[in-house]
Amino acid sequence: MNWSIEDATVITPDSTFSGGCIVIEDGKIGEVVRKKVKTDYSISIDNAVICPGLINSHDHLLGTYFPKVGNGPYPNWLPWDNDLKSADVYRERQQIENRDLYLLGGYRNLISGVTSVQDHIPHFVQDPFLDLLPVKVISDFSMAHSIASFALNWGEGVEVEYQKSVKNDIPFITHISEGFDDETVRDIETLDKKGGLGEYSVLIHGISFSESDMNKIKSKKANVVWCCDSNIFMFEKTTDIKMLLDKKINVSIGTDSPMSGGLNILEEMRFDRAYFKKKYGVDLPDRQIVQMVTKNPAKSFRMYNNGEISAGRLADLTVFEKKYEDPYSSVVGAGLKDIKLVIIEGMPVYGDAEYLPLFTRLKMDVQSVTVDGKEKVIIGDLKGVLSRINKAVGYNKKFPFLPVKI
Repeated sequence: MNWSIEDATVITPDSTFSGGCIVIEDGKIGEVVRKKVKTDYSISIDNAVICPGLINSHDHLLGTYFPKVGNGPYPNWLPWDNDLKSADVYRERQQIENRDLYLLGGYRNLISGVTSVQDHIPHFVQDPFLDLLPVKVISDFSMAHSIASFALNWGEGVEVEYQKSVKNDIPFITHISEGFDDETVRDIETLDKKGGLGEYSVLIHGISFSESDMNKIKSKKANVVWCCDSNIFMFEKTTDIKMLLDKKINVSIGTDSPMSGGLNILEEMRFDRAYFKKKYGVDLPDRQIVQMVTKNPAKSFRMYNNGEISAGRLADLTVFEKKYEDPYSSVVGAGLKDIKLVIIEGMPVYGDAEYLPLFTRLKMDVQSVTVDGKEKVIIGDLKGVLSRINKAVGYNKKFPFLPVKI
């Protein structure tokens, strides 16, 4: 069956147009036109903005919990991790099965409009849970935890892991320059000497990047992920994002785990916009922010069928309430209530209750839930996840990133 969405404003994300019709068939976008097209089933969503499905470029799904833990600023990530492991809330989190922490992280991303998320952890940890989640996890990658001598033992070493990325055309992902100790500030130099800096590199954080580091990143065509909320919380500082963008380095946005970072990708975008204005006295354009959660990460992670709305691309789409005249502002300024519909590979997975007939027509099993006071339908068993967590910790646990009434 093919179906279509009509009457909305479409973000491609390089341009926008009104009254668009998107035809979806076999999990892909068939047509994007300015007129209605006859399909097996259609829905009209006026006063809405259709955006490429949002991509969260950095998260730790197993670390999904609340509240934040830390007493920074820290010299690097390690003392924060020590504080985390000694916290009461960490011991509480440990009572919950890994499956449910992964599901919690998946639903946290889904209700904020995310269709794909990068979960930075070894494959053997995440692999058992990938097919259970309501969102897609970017699973084709090589990795290192980080570059310094005190890095966790993830992967087979920078040299081997980067060559895997070249051979298989997949990203090589690592935390880098996450702190200010003598070793960490030399991370880019160390990574380059080990043969791990190139167009396949996706560099997370970069708080202590120097201009020389950025020039090297630019010359090697590497990519950067900015997690501003987490950086400010842990280090009271983030990378010089304006310099990165002025140098036209490919930058994407990530949330990090909610135990250090933003509640969700929507909160992160607003935090980043406010930080940029306060730090530099000028606006970070909403159009550019939207590209940092769609087109840019698709490039970083070599997701050739994602990041844009055009014929032949995967039908990963997020539909927002049109709150502002500027469609990009309707994405960046959105709250959880404003997510009208989320589609992954042509199938609706979350949305306003009024679109239940679409879910039914496409034979999607859903639950009715109230999210931030608004009636929604969602795939899977979110109520069961939250009930199991409550049972595990012994009380009714509240998550600000998942304000769900069950």
